[in-house]
Parts: sequence; structure tokens; C-alpha cells
Amino acid sequence: MKKLGVYSLLVAAMLFSTGCSEKNADMNVDNTAPVAEAASTTDSNMADGSFSALEKAGNGNYYMINGQKVLIEHVYFGFDKYNLTADNKDKAVSNASKLSALTADTTVTVSGNTDEWGSDEYNYALGLKRANSVKDVLVANGVTANVALVSLGESSPVCTEKTKECWAKNRRVEHELSK
Repeated sequence: MKKLGVYSLLVAAMLFSTGCSEKNADMNVDNTAPVAEAASTTDSNMADGSFSALEKAGNGNYYMINGQKVLIEHVYFGFDKYNLTADNKDKAVSNASKLSALTADTTVTVSGNTDEWGSDEYNYALGLKRANSVKDVLVANGVTANVALVSLGESSPVCTEKTKECWAKNRRVEHELSK
């Protein structure tokens, strides 16, 4: 009986000290590069390869890259898919042409997202595969910046309605820039 009490106390202490598991599976390609929010700079202070974050749009993020306002679009995927369709590959190539102006001291964080269908483990793996598909296109099309991969699985939905249209909005890859 005494062993059972000690065992229960140890299990409770272990559960209390570990807390909840972390949902963000960060697969950073270069662990030495710090990931921080993009700081705003003025156009007159921008040198080659520099950028500043401007605003978020429904289909991507606007950045000022080398004095030009550019939209880096989200790339969307089909249900249970991580391969790029022709249309989405064109979107990824377009993003790569805009991001190729960035220097190697910039980090492009490519975040894979999924809808709510599937287990957490499956969705994190699928999000990572989606992010990696986009990373491959970026690197193949001249992006020399550090590309970090993050899988958010289903933990970062942009839409929470229980409809096919909403779930489709959550099956995406997003890009964030940082120095």
C-alpha cells in the first residue's frame, strides 16, 4: 500500500512538472539564425537585400523589399496533399523571384499549416512536408536567404467554421521574413 502511495505521488509530480506538450514543431534549418519579428525601417535606410514588414493581407504578407512593395502570397494545398499543383507552383515561383533579392543574413520562415482533419502527429508531419515543398521551389529559384521550416499543423487556423471552404483556407504555407 505504501508503494502505491509513493508511486502515485511520483506520477502526479511528473505530470505537474511536465505540463502540456508544445504544439509548434519548429524545424529550423539553421539553428544558429535567430528568428525575430521583422523591424520596420525607412526606405532611405534600406540597402540591397533589406526589407521591412508592412502589413498582412488575407492571401499573404506585404513587405518592402529593396524599396518596392511586394506581396508574398500564401501557397494553398488540396486535402491531404503536399505536392504543388501547377497553379500553386507558379505562386511559389513568383514568391521566389521576389525573395531572391534578400541577402543570406535574412531568414525566410516557411510555415506549413493543415486543416483540423487527422491526428496531431499526422498534421504536423503534413505541415512539414508542405513547408518543405515550398522551400524546394524557393531554393531552386534563386533564394539565397536562410530558409527555416516550421510545421504548425492545425494549431494556427485562419478560419474556424466547419465548412469545406474554411478548411481549404487552413491548408496553406505562409512566409515570414526576419533578420
